[in-house]
Amino acid sequence: MNSTGEPMDATDAVRARDALAAACAARTAARRASDERNRPRGYTVAQGLAFAAGFTAFGVTDRRPDWAGWLLPTGLLSLVAFLVLVWLGAHHGGVTRWFGRDCRPGRPAWQAWLLPLVPAAVGLLAAIPYGVTGWLVGFGLAGGADHLLRAARTGTA
Repeated sequence: MNSTGEPMDATDAVRARDALAAACAARTAARRASDERNRPRGYTVAQGLAFAAGFTAFGVTDRRPDWAGWLLPTGLLSLVAFLVLVWLGAHHGGVTRWFGRDCRPGRPAWQAWLLPLVPAAVGLLAAIPYGVTGWLVGFGLAGGADHLLRAARTGTA
């Protein structure tokens, strides 16, 4: 049956199967091309350090206003550097893999999406005792650690 409820004939089924096979082949070719054009080593580490430094600087500024004169520009430059690194990575070519969503057999799909939520959860837990400062520092350090762990796991450190 097709989407209208009408029965499909054999030629429609063959065309649908061929279109699906072509889409899968294109995705595989794009991933293979992205593997051939890897970013320089240490790229993900630099992203993680810039992310952690930027958010931590913004968080500490609230606790140490006497250091705000150099913490705010440092935090701003660090986060701009993080965004530039993300932009360069996204325009480097191939498939941009923010995080792996591959669902291996026996692994529920929700587990693949859980890891990117950990920095936000850490930030929220740190916000309970320390307020906005805790959220910024916790989110920054956890997000930076996430990038460092990803670099270590993929071998791009």
